[in-house]
Amino acid sequence: MKLSKSKYTRYWQCPKMLWMDTYKKELAREDPALERRFAEGNEVGDLAMGLLGDYIETTAYTEDGKLDIAAMLKNTKKYLAQGVENICEAAFSKNNCYCAVDILHKTADGHDIYEVKSSTEIKDVYLADCAYQKWVLESSGLKIGRVFIAYINNNYVRCGEVDIHGLFTIEDVTEKLQPFYAVVADNTRAALEYISQKQEPEMELGKHCSQPYDCPYWEYCSRNLPRPNVFDLYRIRAGKAEEYYKEGIVSFSDVLKSGIPLNDMQRKQVNFETLGLSTHVDKLGIKAFLDTLSYPLYFLDFETFQTCIPLYDGIKPFQQVPFQYSLHYIEEPDGALKHKEFLADENCDPRRAIAERLVEDIPQDACVLAYNKAFECTRLKELAQAFPDLSAHLLNIRDNMRDLLDVFRDGFVYDRAMGGSLSIKSVLPALFPDDPNLNYHNLADVHNGTEATDTFLSLRGMDRKQRDHLRQSLLAYCKLDTMAMVLLWQRLREFCV
Repeated sequence: MKLSKSKYTRYWQCPKMLWMDTYKKELAREDPALERRFAEGNEVGDLAMGLLGDYIETTAYTEDGKLDIAAMLKNTKKYLAQGVENICEAAFSKNNCYCAVDILHKTADGHDIYEVKSSTEIKDVYLADCAYQKWVLESSGLKIGRVFIAYINNNYVRCGEVDIHGLFTIEDVTEKLQPFYAVVADNTRAALEYISQKQEPEMELGKHCSQPYDCPYWEYCSRNLPRPNVFDLYRIRAGKAEEYYKEGIVSFSDVLKSGIPLNDMQRKQVNFETLGLSTHVDKLGIKAFLDTLSYPLYFLDFETFQTCIPLYDGIKPFQQVPFQYSLHYIEEPDGALKHKEFLADENCDPRRAIAERLVEDIPQDACVLAYNKAFECTRLKELAQAFPDLSAHLLNIRDNMRDLLDVFRDGFVYDRAMGGSLSIKSVLPALFPDDPNLNYHNLADVHNGTEATDTFLSLRGMDRKQRDHLRQSLLAYCKLDTMAMVLLWQRLREFCV
């Protein structure tokens, strides 16, 4: 068994997670966006290699496409002997511990470590990572002076070619490493011993299940908990749920008996589940909301992408960029339901085109419904800032937007099938059970927002037939989002009859 820096940080978060990675990885339930984040992290790392000037990279691959660690170790020794100033992916192995340093920079009396992160802030897990690297390199006989983390400057705005010195912030974390470095030797010995055991170890649930990252084995490790349980309470903080769990407050029955403070939605969630209550409908509340709407009535939903490295001028790292919308609308009471849609050309900045179509498709002063309107409102504000000539109309759309989520957030409608979630993908099947036309899983290719983003970003360079097929899948997905809002609005009207 050997440790890498990623394995070390897994152990640092939760030893059981590293053991599961080693022996039961098939049980992991990974975040669907993980693969894209991993690829983006590689892209950021490649871009950062030039931060300190000319460099040589050690990376090598075997014939089957895997990293050739032996070759990387050999290359590193050669470049060190040659006195290369900047070695990227400098590889070291000592005491069954391996790491590859993003940038190893030669100084007058030793070397400095530069770790690159595709994040906009420094987290403790990054310090644990750097401490491990420093320990491995020093155990290998190198003298390490300073340790730096290069991370994303979220105030950077692209203008022309990407300016790597503007994109990255470089911070000296040498002093911050001390408490993390002090435990590396003990942690590595303990980690190697831990994963040498064949029998599955026990591990109590706790904050390590979600901090600093959500554990992919949560479903497995919590399999014996009653369903639902205290961790499922509406918007409960992980630390607070852990506190209750350790006090023996686990099931919803425990929650009721304990008398712990609950907000209105949590109380409704617990009562409906434990008492088996039917759908709650507050007709007066619903009617008050419906009375705020007017015709023509529009139902709007955006799809967006965000990338660490801005793709276009005028965009910041991780800025949400709308590339698609669906728009159902009804022009008068009892009028026909109509639909418009927009999907940008994947080969260029979509913002101007989507802004122009919005002002063409939605008249000023029209009532616009969204689900969780804060997202759509923010995108409209950003488009208005980017295109002053369209600003008045775009801001008018924003100012006339209503939020369908308010009905459910205010508790006017609740069904136990929502499971304490107010997302449209929970509310819709709760109020329209067993309707296959409203099941996102029945869609082709694109079933959620993450897949929509990944699909759109993958279109560039694709052959025409596959491209056209996936664009139709994107349109179908987004159209279902606004159709869902239409159906929920109609169901609310039926409740008031």
